[in-house]
Amino acid sequence: MPAWIKGSLLLGVTLAAGIAAGVGIERRRAPAHDGALMAAHHLIDRLNDQLALDAAQREAIAAILARRQGSVDSTWHAMRPHVRAVLDSTLSEILAVLRPDQAAKYRRMVEERHPGVLR
Repeated sequence: MPAWIKGSLLLGVTLAAGIAAGVGIERRRAPAHDGALMAAHHLIDRLNDQLALDAAQREAIAAILARRQGSVDSTWHAMRPHVRAVLDSTLSEILAVLRPDQAAKYRRMVEERHPGVLR
């Protein structure tokens, strides 16, 4: 496999691991309702900046996001173990193709960026 493909795969896996770790950390750090409110507020601000929403549109979008948040939370809760399993197996497969010195460095790289991802 060409080096650029391996590098791209490593970058993709690292990004996915970072996202998963970040979501997990954020969910543990802040109550779900507060985090959802912050995310909704941020999204509405971005939409407002890009689309120049009026007050009624902002209120309607806030209501839609609030109504859907429970579904988003339950979907993420159901998916999280599967995402974690895929990330774990991907990281293990990468470790299996590395030399011992590379594997040690890779473990440090992943652990620095995403503490607790490697068990």
